Amino acid sequence: MKRFPSFILFTIMGCLLVFSAVFIYATKEEASAKTEKGQTKVFHLYAADMEQEMAQGTTLYSWGFGLWDPQKNAPATKPSVPGPEIRITEGDHVKVVFHNQQKELHTIHFHGIDNSFAGDGTPEMSQHPTMNHDSFTYEFDASKAGTYFYHCHVEPDRHPEMGLYGAIIVEPKKPKYKTNGEFTLLLSERDPLLSLAEGQEAHQYVGTAAEHLHLDGEYDTTNRKARYYTINGKIDPEIPPLHVKEGGTYLIRLINAGSEVHSFHTHGHHFKVVASDGRDIKNPMTKDTITIGPGEKYDLLLTADNPGIWPIHCHMGPHATHGMHMMMVYDNYHDKMTHGSKNPISDVKHHFALLKQYQFEKNYELMKKEMKAISNGLHEFYNLVSDEHYEEWNSLDNAAATVNQQLNSTVNPEILEKSITDLEQKINNMEQVLQTGDLS
Repeated sequence: MKRFPSFILFTIMGCLLVFSAVFIYATKEEASAKTEKGQTKVFHLYAADMEQEMAQGTTLYSWGFGLWDPQKNAPATKPSVPGPEIRITEGDHVKVVFHNQQKELHTIHFHGIDNSFAGDGTPEMSQHPTMNHDSFTYEFDASKAGTYFYHCHVEPDRHPEMGLYGAIIVEPKKPKYKTNGEFTLLLSERDPLLSLAEGQEAHQYVGTAAEHLHLDGEYDTTNRKARYYTINGKIDPEIPPLHVKEGGTYLIRLINAGSEVHSFHTHGHHFKVVASDGRDIKNPMTKDTITIGPGEKYDLLLTADNPGIWPIHCHMGPHATHGMHMMMVYDNYHDKMTHGSKNPISDVKHHFALLKQYQFEKNYELMKKEMKAISNGLHEFYNLVSDEHYEEWNSLDNAAATVNQQLNSTVNPEILEKSITDLEQKINNMEQVLQTGDLS
């Protein structure tokens, strides 16, 4: 039997060892690359009409993003302003499937994300805008941890202000800061005349904040005048406070999703500006006020070292006065919190706003439900009204009974409208009585 020479055998064995080493190394590299790249995260968003309630009873016709259920091919959540917060991890591959359920054409631009040209969301450049009942898929790698946001890029003077924006947070693989919590604050503005123009065009109820306004000609965005300044879609005093504990450190993600410059100021505290537009700042600045332009994002580290109840607001006076004002509340100070405490009539105004929307839609069954809630609310603060104002309360109660009576019989829309207008006036009078004790 012939035998292989020793050197040939050693050569073959050496080659096998080299091949095995290369294979093992390549396999490790591939596994490492997969780990480095991260997971694929898929989100389904849709855009639709909605009523934005900035404060109880103060509503505007709006457009909002919500989560979509691809299995049921239906909304998974109601649309909201701002839209759902998207949270991913640095290194993730991200797919966002957009389902347009709104009459307008829309795209999504992921502001600050280093996206591909195909996923930029610029209409008629990187893509055709998505039509009603169509969908479009965006894909990108979340390569840099930071604070970003997304918004519609079609007619940016209208669509984002109507509510089409939301936060997108890319979390680092390893925490950069040791914190006790974090808050995301999106700043924006609303001009009710824009809601009036869009609502009338769409044949939708324009909201309580716009229904008594009038447009002379077409709405011109160059004449835009904001009347409401919002934080996370709400206005003072209904912006939820930041709850902190003494000694805690908190990350505030500040995003200007609006069209105006704002000046963010914290009473009684300084903060460190640790990141700007998704990039770390090597030498963080310590400030108590920071000016933030449209589209800018800042990460702020705040140490809660001064117990109390402290205002946080835009330092541009009209902006704070007309909504952009909130509170930071320490533990053990909650019982001293009076700002933003519910006015007993606030729930009534909330249900009355819904009543007006259903009146516009001629949905009398839902109106009955809202009137029941309104009547219950009116009886709840009966004991708060002094004897000298019993007459006003009795008149208000009778006005509510009149609307209920009309809804439970054959409805005459004209008579019902007059009765609801009368009820609204009496609710406003009662609010004045409860706030000041005087009816001028």
